[in-house]
Amino acid sequence: MHYERKGPGLVNGGKFGHGQPRQEQQNNDRRRNGTPQGKQVNPRKPLRPKKPKKESKIYFIALLPNAAVGKEIIRMKQAFAEFYDARKALTVLPYITIQVPFTADPVMEKDLCEALTDFASGMKPFDVQLDGFGAVSLETRRLIFFNVVKSPSIMHLHKELILLLRKEFGFSNMLAKYGFNPHISLALNDIAEGAFEVAKQEYEEKEFHAAFKVNNLYLLRHTGTAWEVLHKCKLGGE
Repeated sequence: MHYERKGPGLVNGGKFGHGQPRQEQQNNDRRRNGTPQGKQVNPRKPLRPKKPKKESKIYFIALLPNAAVGKEIIRMKQAFAEFYDARKALTVLPYITIQVPFTADPVMEKDLCEALTDFASGMKPFDVQLDGFGAVSLETRRLIFFNVVKSPSIMHLHKELILLLRKEFGFSNMLAKYGFNPHISLALNDIAEGAFEVAKQEYEEKEFHAAFKVNNLYLLRHTGTAWEVLHKCKLGGE
């Protein structure tokens, strides 16, 4: 006669002394299921959809020349690009930067457009004068440009816009700067160092004069491949 014992030491009531210890049985089960020994198995948590990342855009604020002056500037850009093999400036329209490019959430577009419209309505149209060329060579950029005369009107518009952006939209002093050297680019950073020195000497001796009336302030947005006009603000209002 033999006895069967059921208890902590045996599983399924096997014969005394020959039953399989419970811990060993659990370890075997884990190995069969691919679970490491001693690791707790948590029930599967329900998947939660990830929140979409906020999509930022790049913007800047500028003045644009009229069609006639713009056409002449583009012609001169093309001539420069062909002679000096520096074509980057051809990828953008002629413009005078009033606020350098900045990154922002597109949700602010409505408020910014409204604020710029109100701002522009308080400004009067004015004339812009182009007078000769300038050049600058820094550690990270080389630039040849059309000089824009620093008239009281353009300097006042820039100063008041910077004040608005700092006060109403929280632009930092480093982003919205009062220092302002208005210009229109002729050649950007892709001009070789040797070619830059030759072009600098050539163009600083050239004469160029043009004028156009500024009637609008523009907010531009980058599409990922090019700049587009997002909003046009009429100076002096409607």
